[in-house]
Amino acid sequence: MTAAPDPNRLDPQEEARRFELLEQPELWPDDPAQQAELAELLELHLALESHGPGLAESLAPPPRLRWTGSWTLAAAAVLLVALIPATYTVLHTQNLRAQARDTARLEQLARKRTQDRAWIAFFRQSTTLLQDFEQDPTLCKKGEEDRRQEREMALTLLEASHQLAAQGAPIQEAEAIRANLHAWLSEVAFEDDCLSTERARELRQWAAAHDLEGASERMERRLRGDGA
Repeated sequence: MTAAPDPNRLDPQEEARRFELLEQPELWPDDPAQQAELAELLELHLALESHGPGLAESLAPPPRLRWTGSWTLAAAAVLLVALIPATYTVLHTQNLRAQARDTARLEQLARKRTQDRAWIAFFRQSTTLLQDFEQDPTLCKKGEEDRRQEREMALTLLEASHQLAAQGAPIQEAEAIRANLHAWLSEVAFEDDCLSTERARELRQWAAAHDLEGASERMERRLRGDGA
């Protein structure tokens, strides 16, 4: 006697279509609740595909017994009980690893942006100092230039230069320009507040010979992304 068809059992083609829908999230309905249910089904479906055959084989009855619909349901139930905790543990672990990678990447980008801003500020302020040094200052007395402000700025930039050297340059050319500026800043920083006009002229000539102002301006633009 032929068993009556199960009214709750899906047609094989419809069942295949639904499994195909599971693996195509772009075709899922817009309803968030339905999407959440489908996502859970997809996780379970993938876990069954990965681990199901081995577990089904180990749980199979002796060869003398026939596979029946009730056995299939019982085996599926055992598989669900065994796989759901493992599946969610694997997914949770994968999510944690992905979050850790994202966090590390964002921290690295943040460090690079902070480093670039420090180098840009150093070159911008060095350019300003070099320009100020070209201007005629007030005189301490005849034959001496008052370079108190320039000397204080040079001390500040010299300290920043030490810190940048320890961090490392974003590009090799930036380090070479920093080294040239560092040498010049050292001379200015350790001079007296009042410079003889001859010494001030020597420092201006040194800066011009090495094109410190032009190199500093170009490097600032390059690090800002404004071109070479």
